[in-house]
Amino acid sequence: MVADSETTSSSVKTNLLGTLELALLMPQGTDRFSNDRDTALRSFIVPALLFPASLIAVYMSPGAMADTSTNTIALLYSLRLFASWVLFFGFVYWILREVGRMDHFYRFVTANNWLTVPATAIFIPVALMVVTGSHTMTDLYPFMLCLMGYTYFFTAFMAAHVLRVPLEFAGFLAFIAFAIDQGTTDFVQWVGGIL
Repeated sequence: MVADSETTSSSVKTNLLGTLELALLMPQGTDRFSNDRDTALRSFIVPALLFPASLIAVYMSPGAMADTSTNTIALLYSLRLFASWVLFFGFVYWILREVGRMDHFYRFVTANNWLTVPATAIFIPVALMVVTGSHTMTDLYPFMLCLMGYTYFFTAFMAAHVLRVPLEFAGFLAFIAFAIDQGTTDFVQWVGGIL
């Protein structure tokens, strides 16, 4: 039991280090992630644990769902997260199978899930500025777009180095992630506006 907790602790440290290295565009970060199915499945815990931070951001921003109950918003965004995972990883699986690059798929899933840590962390200052009242969401929107672009860039960087594909191909995968995220968000807001 003690050995398992030490192994888990070491694995978390290694994955966090790899995450930091990838966010800083250091290619050696990709080697820190395991390339096995069990690790890839366990890595879904990371975005699930960070999901409440996303919900807080949704609650803070007025929009089409301003009159929707918090429980309904939580349910809709939970379904959106699941749909995004299925669509994105399903698409990546399909395209990698078509181009014969399946040998690093599980490492890609693991690294992609762990990259939610820096992607969430860089938005914390934005949330603090809104909560403290020093800025409004409208004021910070251009800054948020830059941060979002950076997160998709380091995701493409990760994909290029994990999958050993050209940066253009990895950029295409990051664009697909953006399109799926935007499409599912728009759909959830549309449904929330109806409810």
